[in-house]
Amino acid sequence: MSESSGVKCSKDGALMIFTYESEKLKGDMTRVSLYYKCPICGSRRDLEELRIERSDKGFIITRRVFTRL
Repeated sequence: MSESSGVKCSKDGALMIFTYESEKLKGDMTRVSLYYKCPICGSRRDLEELRIERSDKGFIITRRVFTRL
């Protein structure tokens, strides 16, 4: 068996949990955030944010990707 790998917290070294949340904003706009969160200290590492807006012609999706240097 191979050893499982994952994202570790930079503060305490605990294995972080992949999480997402969505939030209804004004009008027909919704924001979806994808991130890792440490179950021990609560530290958060953002991965991606999607903004979804309904328009007359369909949907507009804006994607923002967070990178670490």
